[in-house]
Amino acid sequence: MSTPWNMMVSSIVFTRVKTEFSEQIKTRYNMTDKNFSSVSSNNKHAVFPFVYIQMLTPVEKGQTLDGLDVNAGMFTFQIDVVDNQSQQRAREVMGEVQNIMKSMRFSGDNLPSFEDSQNNVHRSTARFKRMIGALDTL
Repeated sequence: MSTPWNMMVSSIVFTRVKTEFSEQIKTRYNMTDKNFSSVSSNNKHAVFPFVYIQMLTPVEKGQTLDGLDVNAGMFTFQIDVVDNQSQQRAREVMGEVQNIMKSMRFSGDNLPSFEDSQNNVHRSTARFKRMIGALDTL
């Protein structure tokens, strides 16, 4: 039995953000695949700027009459960009993430916000949502 389409959305969005990310910004900040993750924690050293892409709990929409398939869902992603050098770097990386999410027709549920901590950690957080149908392409 194949994996239902709705269970693939998270990996598709993650892959698109990572692969469509500006080569110019990647080069400027020496970013590789290690700068992107969809896993909340691991035992590896942090690589900055760091982009964490998390799918929040999706909600089924447009249920079929027989209730056997998922026709559509509302999908929300929270994306955090963390940097240990400057808010400007976090802002630039989040701007690129926002451009990619908008290219996939997501709307800004919470547009990017920025915070600085006392430990020289600069964070930007945003949420993007979109209704995705079973036959939609991302």
